Amino acid sequence: MKPFPWSYSALNTFTTCPAQYHAVKVVKTAADAKGEEARYGDYVHKQFENRQKHSTALPPDLAQHEDYMQALAAQPGERLTEGRLALNKAMQPCAFFARDVWVRAIIDFATITGGTARIVDYKTGKRIPSPDQMRLCSLIVFATYKQVQVCECTYYMTQFPAEQRIVQHTFHRGDAPKMWQKFVPALTQYVEAFHTDIWQERQSGLCRGWCPVKKCAYWTPKPDA
Repeated sequence: MKPFPWSYSALNTFTTCPAQYHAVKVVKTAADAKGEEARYGDYVHKQFENRQKHSTALPPDLAQHEDYMQALAAQPGERLTEGRLALNKAMQPCAFFARDVWVRAIIDFATITGGTARIVDYKTGKRIPSPDQMRLCSLIVFATYKQVQVCECTYYMTQFPAEQRIVQHTFHRGDAPKMWQKFVPALTQYVEAFHTDIWQERQSGLCRGWCPVKKCAYWTPKPDA
């Protein structure tokens, strides 16, 4: 089978458990129902998107983020809001749903000014995420915007105290070959799984009732069930 186009979240799902990825994304014998935290994340993203695209006022429960929304709105340059970027296997930009699309990213917010891209990803969880998501976004921006030499990336952690919400990473075009190598081991396994149709069951914290694939050697009910 031809490998599906991938994204950071898709590859992360696969590396966590290939069998879960196969059941949810490939044969669709299981549905990955969103929990309360994921639904809240969608809600926050939509409100921030409306604030940036349409200047829609934030709802009262998100009013504490208005200063940051104003700061983003004031940034000069070309703007992306929920920007959909994609590359084909030749690492050339293509349409998000092009027939030859290979990798995709949705960028919550970014501005492109000269040789600098400033990328923001809104996070509603309580853990600081890996820089790998921003690493991939930067690689796709470098391939799409040839003038960009530096990506200044920010995770905006909505659930953190105000003084701790900004987590930053910077990536440079000159490091792109080395940055791509970060994804090679997981992508090699990903492609091999499609070609061999072997999808390994892999134990993780999701096995304790959180995974929708119950026909698995590692699955157990939730501790409070």
